[in-house]
Amino acid sequence: MNELQVTAAGAYEHVLNEVIPVFSRDTGVQVRMAIANAAGVIKRVESGEVVDVVLTSAAGITHLTSTGLADAATATKIGSVGLGIAVTAGIALPDLSSGAAVRAALLSAARVAFIDPKGGGTSGPFIAKVFETLGIAREMGETGILSKTGRDVVRAMASGEASMGISQATEFIGAKGVQFAGYLPADVQVVSVYSGAVAIAAAAPDAARRFLAFLTSPAGAEYFRRAGWS
Repeated sequence: MNELQVTAAGAYEHVLNEVIPVFSRDTGVQVRMAIANAAGVIKRVESGEVVDVVLTSAAGITHLTSTGLADAATATKIGSVGLGIAVTAGIALPDLSSGAAVRAALLSAARVAFIDPKGGGTSGPFIAKVFETLGIAREMGETGILSKTGRDVVRAMASGEASMGISQATEFIGAKGVQFAGYLPADVQVVSVYSGAVAIAAAAPDAARRFLAFLTSPAGAEYFRRAGWS
């Protein structure tokens, strides 16, 4: 079969836009990609949508394998991603050298866009934890712009609705209309682990395995490294 359906969490989007054409060129397999937040990825698989490869958080893959919806033998760690901050194009980049500096930057921004902690995205609860650690949960709750996905965070900044955003760094690196300011410093950083697997109901399981193998090959891993993954 020469077509593959990949369903992925938003953190993967930018790197997959680069990787997929290379994989298709080398294998002749055409890849269709659907992007959702972590909860949305799980919902797509659970609802019976045609999915060959699932790419989401490690916790999400564990859930799918434990419920018999993804092949545990194919579960593969793809990489890790840290939280980052971006700002609207054209404004000065904030100081992110310490937790105190991040706190000052967030409080000084007119509006900050971030993933809704209750919206099903991987980073939402982590961002809420950062706000609590910095002692600004109330302020962010009052003025923040809740977003469903990292793509929505970028849209809020690109449109001028927000001047700053916080999400997985990979959703900012390479995004149009915003400037990636950098990763959160170690004292407030939260790192997410992401994995992939072949869906049990995959229509093209062999091609799906080849795709996962390509993502973790030296060539595939280099694309992820350049996109901010570790």
